[in-house]
Amino acid sequence: MRTAIESVLEYLLAKALAGKSDVVKALYEYFVEGKSPSTLAAKYGLSKHQVRGYVQRITEKTGSIAKARAIIKYVTPYVLKVKPIIKPVGEGISRCLVCGEEMLTPVAEDHVRKYHSAILAEYIDAILDLLAREFERRRAARVASEGKA
Repeated sequence: MRTAIESVLEYLLAKALAGKSDVVKALYEYFVEGKSPSTLAAKYGLSKHQVRGYVQRITEKTGSIAKARAIIKYVTPYVLKVKPIIKPVGEGISRCLVCGEEMLTPVAEDHVRKYHSAILAEYIDAILDLLAREFERRRAARVASEGKA
């Protein structure tokens, strides 16, 4: 069974790899900065219903708004560094840079999940490793500063 952080990472990474980093940014701004769905919809060219749907999916994966906020806060900077493997090539058409397949843009995330799950898994593992190192570094720094006090 996947952990909440793994589920959220897969969801965000599929969006990033499909070239939808604006959705990742919108989710960060909603959960971490407290911006409204209407504001984010206008900023990113989405509908407020889409934003609410994305928020609902993340909340379902984590089980709570507070847990979602914490996960989104820490994973988003790493997810936004990921380069898309799907590029738009025309009106509503995209091409996968890995396998060359052309597809309708709305199915790009499904393509990433179905045909490039190994890439998703590699990114999930790499980001989890980076997060573990970051938290260990912070813990060690906190322990060291407590020892000096």
